[in-house]
Amino acid sequence: MPLQDLPAGHEFPPESLIISETEAAAYAAAVGDTSVETSERVPSVAVVAAGLSRFIKHLGLADGTVEVVHASQEISFDRPVTPGETLEIRATLKSNAERRGSRFATVEMIFVDGTGEQVASASSLILVNAT
Repeated sequence: MPLQDLPAGHEFPPESLIISETEAAAYAAAVGDTSVETSERVPSVAVVAAGLSRFIKHLGLADGTVEVVHASQEISFDRPVTPGETLEIRATLKSNAERRGSRFATVEMIFVDGTGEQVASASSLILVNAT
């Protein structure tokens, strides 16, 4: 369903997320993060970036017909994520408004592990303009 048709409060189906050691290392190299040993833990922001990119794709915003700007991000981690660990993403569209021809949408995500314990939470504001 297109973003403009989704109401605030829309809950997306839960989705599985696994970040391999190779993907963690590639992310760390791409952003110049030398502070983490990617064989032991995934860079924190990589988890959120992977989760948000999935929902941008699900909303049909990655096909090149719109311009998407990641305007702001709030992140909280309860513990590190291990490469290869399976997480479940539970996402909700918290706000979805149009102003002056641009769409402002906030996606909130909760990341939980295999035991159901929360690992992280994130709130991402995206701005969408037609190209």
